[in-house]
Amino acid sequence: MSELNKKTKNKNIVNLAELPRYFLLIALFAIIAGFSMASPYFLKLNNILDIIREASIIGLMGLGLTAAVAAGEFDFSVGATATIAAVVAGKVLSLSSVNSTIIAFTVGILAAVVVGLINSFNVLKIGMPSFIATLGMSTLLDGISKYFTGGAVFYSVNWPKSFGLFGKGFVFKIIPIPALVFIIAGILSTIFLHRTTRGRYIFAVGNNPAAAAHVGISCKKIKLLAFVFVSLLTALAGIVEGSMLGSISPLMGSANLLRAITTVMLGATFLTPGIPNMPGTFIAAILLAVVGNGLTMIGASYFMKDVVTGIILVVAVGVIAMMRKGKLGQMLTGL
Repeated sequence: MSELNKKTKNKNIVNLAELPRYFLLIALFAIIAGFSMASPYFLKLNNILDIIREASIIGLMGLGLTAAVAAGEFDFSVGATATIAAVVAGKVLSLSSVNSTIIAFTVGILAAVVVGLINSFNVLKIGMPSFIATLGMSTLLDGISKYFTGGAVFYSVNWPKSFGLFGKGFVFKIIPIPALVFIIAGILSTIFLHRTTRGRYIFAVGNNPAAAAHVGISCKKIKLLAFVFVSLLTALAGIVEGSMLGSISPLMGSANLLRAITTVMLGATFLTPGIPNMPGTFIAAILLAVVGNGLTMIGASYFMKDVVTGIILVVAVGVIAMMRKGKLGQMLTGL
């Protein structure tokens, strides 16, 4: 009997030790349950779709940033890159000779890719630390955005209706297009980073570049791929936000930087101890959107979203630190 109790106890300890891997998902459901009790409208289908729609912008930025962090680098220019993509797209659409939203969006995305290539050049060729190189790029891009927009919110009567469709439109008159874009990007990003050879190389380079190089992986090429991947998704985020708002603010992307970083840090607590991953980032973006939507629905002050986001970021980093040292599992198994 004592042997059976011992086995049962050991099994419970193992289960408790595994629990930190799912804290993010548990927290999401707990927060949803709390807000649903506070407001009868929270779990309505339209509100749920609005939450995913709201999560799309920081989610797309976070998915891109996840690849950079997984590669052992960081990109503080994601917010400014999102803005410059939207600004360039808007300026192209303002030209009398261009009336194609697809062309404008393509040019905006290409402009963001150029930013990614410059970042990679500064980091991989010149040898600048990525956080310094991208922080400087962020400041530069903010200045360029202010120049092209006159430092004010930018819009034009020449923009076609299709510009707003990308951010305000619906599929089957139910699903917001930004939400659909975010879901598709999440699925494709997960497949790329976790199921393809190049994606696994990104993790290998970020974890141990010397070992990766020893087995024939070109670390510079893989990191270049990560920087370009970041630029593509952040450009998409900027264009979605510009289309959603119907106008372009010179600092709209930078305003989302903290929340995008939070999605990556918070997502790194999911499934893997301290390792950034696409499913975790996706869930973290939904969680932040749930918090923002819920606080608005219960009538909380507008600044509470920033307060809660800051708390979540600090907690996420703390949880990651404890998971890496094994302290969180020890705390649970000691219960």
